[in-house]
Amino acid sequence: MFNRTAKITLAGLLFACWPTFLFGGETNPRALQDISTVKVYFDVNVGEANKLITRLKLINDTHSQLVSSGVQPELVVGFRGKATRFVTRGDDYVFTEDTTAKQKVHGWVQQFKNSGISMEQCLIAAGFQEVDSKDFLPEINLVDNGYVSMIGYQTKGYAQVPMD
Repeated sequence: MFNRTAKITLAGLLFACWPTFLFGGETNPRALQDISTVKVYFDVNVGEANKLITRLKLINDTHSQLVSSGVQPELVVGFRGKATRFVTRGDDYVFTEDTTAKQKVHGWVQQFKNSGISMEQCLIAAGFQEVDSKDFLPEINLVDNGYVSMIGYQTKGYAQVPMD
């Protein structure tokens, strides 16, 4: 039988080592060899609620795995297309059945902000989706043209990852 101190110590060790247990150690040793920083632009434009949540989870997992591998990530998440409707305040702009998913998206936006991940919203997409620019979450920077942002980030060496 473990005593209380032993249980607490074991729980602490498991918590500290969970990425190793979950991911099997360094996530991509060959790909990340001799790399200390990465710059990535995630192009998020999927408007289907469950797919959008999955894409945001993948971005978060990618950030966590890079950090656990000792790599400093500089990430930008660019929202455009129908994803635009999910990064607005309140329950407007989405169907009633998608309001719970929208709240989850808001949770990811807060998580990204807390992790130092930059976020942008294309105002051209906002216009096509009939979303007023004042209705976006304050954590998200508004840009006139998401394509110009993508071009600028790629020119600065950011890898572009399409997310539908």
